[in-house]
Amino acid sequence: MAMLTTKFNSGVSSSIGSPGGTVSSMEMNKIRRQTNIKIGTWNVRTLNQDGKTHNAIQEMTRMKIDILGISEMRWLGSGSCVMDDHTVLYSGTSSGIHEYGVGMILTKEMAKYISNVVPVSERVMLVQLRATPVDINIIQVYAPTTDRSDEELEEFYNSVNEVMKKLKKHEVTITMGDFNAKIGAGRTSEFVGPFGLGDRNDRGDNLEIFAETHQSAIMNTWFKQPSRRLYTWKSPQDKPDKIVRNQIDYILVNKRYRNSCTTVRTYPGADIASDHVPLVGNFKIKMKKVLNKKTTGFDLRKLKDPLIKAKVKEELNDKIKEWDDTNIYEIEHIKRIVEEVKQKHLKQIRGKRRHG
Repeated sequence: MAMLTTKFNSGVSSSIGSPGGTVSSMEMNKIRRQTNIKIGTWNVRTLNQDGKTHNAIQEMTRMKIDILGISEMRWLGSGSCVMDDHTVLYSGTSSGIHEYGVGMILTKEMAKYISNVVPVSERVMLVQLRATPVDINIIQVYAPTTDRSDEELEEFYNSVNEVMKKLKKHEVTITMGDFNAKIGAGRTSEFVGPFGLGDRNDRGDNLEIFAETHQSAIMNTWFKQPSRRLYTWKSPQDKPDKIVRNQIDYILVNKRYRNSCTTVRTYPGADIASDHVPLVGNFKIKMKKVLNKKTTGFDLRKLKDPLIKAKVKEELNDKIKEWDDTNIYEIEHIKRIVEEVKQKHLKQIRGKRRHG
């Protein structure tokens, strides 16, 4: 999978590379002491209707959610925009059909910490945020429904796996969204807690394998809540005398940082005309504003100085004379020579700028 990264707000692109080491107790204690941030995920069925995005932001504001991942966004292509003082990121299909799609909505304050956005596909996207002592990776997903083929499900997990492999293991990684899987009640491993809901299905097995592979705890199975705070999906057949509700949306955190998550629960009162309800986790994490790298500019006004102009001209001529007769005057080679001379005689360093 090609990891096409997008620098956001001229921020420093977060590096995606080799895994790091283990987290020290000092680092973990720093995280525990930090400000509470609410991160949620919600299958909204669609935001491709007039007023639906504003509706989502209103509910997000009412619930005081800082970052909201979206499943079934149904927007085309990928990109970002600002609505109601919130930043909306999206990753959808390129087929022209408004289906699937994932996204993320961030408050104005949280948007300051975005360092990188990777729209992987209509089912997976990655947003990276600056924090301290370690950065945060948030992967928003929308898994195939149970009526889709096993091959399609395998392709989905392979896509998420490829993203996970490229992330640094010492950073906080949150994977969340509609997994269309029932993990069920009862603890089955160190990654699945005792407070799931209902019975497990085959897709639940797939989810646990994924969690174990990436050493991630399924956090909404680790907090004891009333049943109405556990279910994330309600069947159209759900009635007061016949409850048909399941837990199929999840928030996963790499296990070493599970203590940074203080609670996870659903908000069944939220309204966006969806059969899903938002799932929200509280996290203790300190954010870190993005700094621009020092940028290099070139002061061409220096060429007005006859001495500098003469030096530049002389050096360019000397470098060109270094070529022997077999050299071809390729444009890229000429560009490199000009760049070297500019760096030497015309360089001007600009300082760092802080966003926000």
